[in-house]
Amino acid sequence: MTDIDMKWHEEGICQTTDPDLFFPESGAPQAAIKVCAGCPVKRRCLDHALTAGEDHGIWGGTTRNQRRRMTKQAA
Repeated sequence: MTDIDMKWHEEGICQTTDPDLFFPESGAPQAAIKVCAGCPVKRRCLDHALTAGEDHGIWGGTTRNQRRRMTKQAA
């Protein structure tokens, strides 16, 4: 994999939030999605997740299944 510019990540609300919130073992990810709702880099985070194929965790306020559907719809 090539180096990916993730400088935008420093501006994310997640930087001041427990990272485990975004990678829940099980259960609903509502708390993480709520944090993402007010994040200034939410769109850039989602773009990264879709481009990089992030398969785990909450990125840009979306779950893995939501991102998979977005990728399929875009194809």
